[in-house]
Amino acid sequence: MPLKKERIDAVKFMRVTAMLLVILIHATGVALSKISNDNSSYFVYLFLNRFTRFEGAVFVFLSGLTLFYNYESKPFTKQTWTNFYKRRFLFILGPFLIWSIFYELFSYYQGFRVFAGGKAMFTSIVTGGAYYQLYFILILVQLYFLMPLFIYLVKRFWWFKKYLLFIGFTVEVAVQSYFEMFDISFTVPLFAIYIASFFFGGWVALHYQFLKEQWSKRQYFVWISFTFLLGIAYTILYYFRSVLEHDEISYIAFKFLSTSYMLLSCFVLFKISICLVHHGGRKLNEFAEHLRIYSFGFYLVHPCILYLLSDTILSGLVTSHIHLYIFLRFVLTVIFCYVFIRSLHLLFPRAWFLFGNLPAPKKKSSL
Repeated sequence: MPLKKERIDAVKFMRVTAMLLVILIHATGVALSKISNDNSSYFVYLFLNRFTRFEGAVFVFLSGLTLFYNYESKPFTKQTWTNFYKRRFLFILGPFLIWSIFYELFSYYQGFRVFAGGKAMFTSIVTGGAYYQLYFILILVQLYFLMPLFIYLVKRFWWFKKYLLFIGFTVEVAVQSYFEMFDISFTVPLFAIYIASFFFGGWVALHYQFLKEQWSKRQYFVWISFTFLLGIAYTILYYFRSVLEHDEISYIAFKFLSTSYMLLSCFVLFKISICLVHHGGRKLNEFAEHLRIYSFGFYLVHPCILYLLSDTILSGLVTSHIHLYIFLRFVLTVIFCYVFIRSLHLLFPRAWFLFGNLPAPKKKSSL
């Protein structure tokens, strides 16, 4: 029997960071539509909304990291993959279906869409179109479906294992550039959008014992600085290409730069998280772990809370105090999401059907 692998504790800091960045991006998006792009404030919000776009790559990176790490060494049997798919259905696909139905009904109630019959509703749900954040889960589901094939290729072909990162990067850039060139789109979001991040996570998992070593202070400074500059370049290029619509800027060049930035951000965040595990202190680690278990719930719930806050207690600030509006929109959404998810978790300890895999809440010992 193989020895039990050590836990990758850095995952919790990465997941919490990505969770907060998702909410930040969705909270600040309204500012880009309310403020003119020649206003100095516009560039602050562009930075907050675009520089932080590596959050999706982080989530996919973490899926690749944990899945390759846990399943590369397991026996390639029917039982292994039956258990694998069972867990994904219960803790990922189940909550996705429940919240998709909720957001469909929520959209009808709020007047975002008009009910067009059961067939249209079914199509919206299975294609991730029930609400704007749900498409991302279907990308993960596709990658889960293909996971046995990926593991087989890693086990069977040495070159696939060795060049996993390069293969993912090449496929993502090539496929998306091809689709952009010929204006090809799909009803269901294609997994190739994030295949580089997934395979990069897998590559890190396969070399984890070497890559888990902490950097020196100088290495942290150099790599963080380089990543920051690359992110600034990506944000500026996005501004000229997408906001000012300078079509002469090559999409392939833009995609190459953006993918490089996303992957490097994932890795730097991975190394920073390792540092926090060792030097962040017990309380910080416990707090990050506590938030980690709710990260999927935050992803599912936050759009509803964002809208309800904006439509009620914050509605008067959107035109009169836009900066305060954005700040409160972000902070209150994080707080309300936590209170909502935590409350349901305490009331229904087995609330995995709503928020994914949750541990039983700890009971305080009586004095």
